[in-house]
Amino acid sequence: MMLKRTHAIDTKTKLLLAGILLIAAFFRFYNLNWDSGNLFHPDERNIANAVSSLTLFSQMDPKFYAYGGFLIYLYKFSADILAILLNNPAITHDWGWINVIGRSYSAFFSTITIFPLYFLGKKVFGHRAGLLACLIYALTVASIQTAHFSTTENLLTFITILITYLSLLVFEKPSAKLSLIIGLTLGIGVATKTTGVVFFLAPTVSLCMIFFSRMVPRLTTLSYLLLMGSGAFLIFSLFSPFTFLNWSKFLESMHYENGVVLGINRVVYTLQFAHTTKYLFQIKNLFWQTGPFAGIIIAGTLLAIWHQIKKRNVIFIIFISFPFVYFIYIGSWYAKFNRYMVPLLPFFILLGSNILILLIQRYHRLGMTFLGLSILSTLIWAIAFFSIYTNTQTRIAASMWIYKNIPSGKFLLSEHWDEGLPVPLSGQSPSSYKLLPLAIYDQDGKEKINYYANYLSEADYVTINSRRLYGTLLELPEKYPITKRYYEYLFSGKLGYEKIVQLSSYPTFMGITFNDDNSEETFQVYDHPKALIFKNTKRLSYPELQTILLK
Repeated sequence: MMLKRTHAIDTKTKLLLAGILLIAAFFRFYNLNWDSGNLFHPDERNIANAVSSLTLFSQMDPKFYAYGGFLIYLYKFSADILAILLNNPAITHDWGWINVIGRSYSAFFSTITIFPLYFLGKKVFGHRAGLLACLIYALTVASIQTAHFSTTENLLTFITILITYLSLLVFEKPSAKLSLIIGLTLGIGVATKTTGVVFFLAPTVSLCMIFFSRMVPRLTTLSYLLLMGSGAFLIFSLFSPFTFLNWSKFLESMHYENGVVLGINRVVYTLQFAHTTKYLFQIKNLFWQTGPFAGIIIAGTLLAIWHQIKKRNVIFIIFISFPFVYFIYIGSWYAKFNRYMVPLLPFFILLGSNILILLIQRYHRLGMTFLGLSILSTLIWAIAFFSIYTNTQTRIAASMWIYKNIPSGKFLLSEHWDEGLPVPLSGQSPSSYKLLPLAIYDQDGKEKINYYANYLSEADYVTINSRRLYGTLLELPEKYPITKRYYEYLFSGKLGYEKIVQLSSYPTFMGITFNDDNSEETFQVYDHPKALIFKNTKRLSYPELQTILLK
């Protein structure tokens, strides 16, 4: 089956795409410095640390192998250029500047994904489905959120959509040039994150279809595959040379990361997945990532796979190869962070958009009703989520309250493995207080009761700046019975502490608040966590607290 050429677009479509692009850019570029340079995302801290440690071209080893070198070098080169333009050498090593540079690129790649997404949708499902998918994607909350982090997700999403489109082009008209372009693009993907190797699926399936259909001589097809692989290896080696130069460190990092996602290494930050169900957990969180349109996505995906595979549509098989295998793969992981699903969202959105267009064609009124509801609900969810970036970040707001209302020298307890409060602000430092992070993840036992009682009897305040710990540990009574009791008693006031501050920034639309406490942890805890401050009002003694915690 040959594809129709779909490169040219008319003026009306250009104007519509331009409008969609502006909408996408607005939601993504607005307030990129929402955390005032505090870097509340751990991956952002790792990237900023790697970038700041580089010196072009004398010290090029990022010493961070969870990601590839492409984005790290891109951020470093951009920081050096900006430092020259602004006559500010500090930019090259300042984490805050590096982070905003990284977020700008993330927002940029998320925005320009509109272009390959339209052409991919047009080629597989038609012009209208492509345009609708672009609009829905522009308003998709997961893409808006990840655009506000300087991580890899949006570049990887752009690359996989582009590669899938190019894979259809090479199937339409096999050529060495297209094969090389695909290979070079793949190389950037793998050099961004090693898991980008799965992007080989669509072009490999495309070339296999060519090979077995004998559209061109088989030896020629194999030469295209070799050219594609060689181009990818060349670009990967260029932008991630220390993968090979520090091979043992790279393997060590990959072994650790693989152990974390598979649940072999049960680290504390994956405890939230202890009682989750494979695949269903990701599908449930799809509703937080896309809003109610997730229902259309699920229906569209199932119907399209059944219908198109039944028809043996080669085009659709190439299109679906990556998202199908990737979802089966990551859906089986123990770790189920939302970010793993981000590269799949444009594919899902296309499938959902296609089903809406088909519904309009067959049942016009019903289809138009669903179309209107889909666009409206996605827009409302986008505006609601966007509201968190129009407010002061809750950790910063809580810190401002602390500096204003709690005298210097007071003893504040926080939680380890989470951001402490207060955070540094202009002219104000946490060092003005006595701070201690409670080792809450440590194993429960009698010593844990004594540990809690000791510090609770001495402290003036307890600060909690997200649900990261209590949201998980309250659900693990078999592992943390004492800690479960600690949180329940703290929240109820039995430990002598009164809750005096609760700051939240839930997505809000026209006075309607959407409580997202049941979302996957990372959907909330980086950019809009709920912060709590408790004051020691009863001053219970160490023995009294021991007795209470033993009950």
